[in-house]
Amino acid sequence: MDLITETYFGWDPLTHTVDCPAPVWDAAEIRRTEGVRPRPAEATEHACLSEGCGHADAFGRVQLRLLCRDCDTVRIISGEQLTEVHTRTELTGWGQSPTRYGGVWLWPGQPVIPGGEPHQYLVTLQAATLTRATVYGIITAYRDTAGTRRWIAGAEPDPDGAHQISGLRWRHSSNGLDSVEAAAEWLGITSHFPQRPVVVAV
Repeated sequence: MDLITETYFGWDPLTHTVDCPAPVWDAAEIRRTEGVRPRPAEATEHACLSEGCGHADAFGRVQLRLLCRDCDTVRIISGEQLTEVHTRTELTGWGQSPTRYGGVWLWPGQPVIPGGEPHQYLVTLQAATLTRATVYGIITAYRDTAGTRRWIAGAEPDPDGAHQISGLRWRHSSNGLDSVEAAAEWLGITSHFPQRPVVVAV
């Protein structure tokens, strides 16, 4: 299972032209074919006994084709013996709309088990698109010494912050809280904290 920061920020968008008026892919098509590796006429057929061998004379090939009619960009992505997963947003977290709690917006991560509650949420102060620039906080679950599920929140991303949660550093961190809603309320309160003045030593 990926960390929530990888789910939302670990992927690169496929770009269009710089002047594309509507950078959205119109069509996404997939093709599955079988390729044959060329070999010299005198070479013998590959006969490895390992089921996992990827050096066979024939191989499965998958190609993904994307089209943008606004800028006439076509992207073709191909690979051999790819793993394909058909899933839904509630099983990945990514792609779902945010939910509002306590004055902040929660973007869900992947649930620990299918149909379960997400293990982590990223938080924004508005319902705008989630980006590194708009992320305000994080909520993540853990088990305390008694095995009870608890939640901790981090606020205000800061590479020099005192608290590290899920691969990012934060200026503020909550104590263990009883619910996601309590963590969201804590984040809503921290969003009204006065900004501390920056002290520069001379």
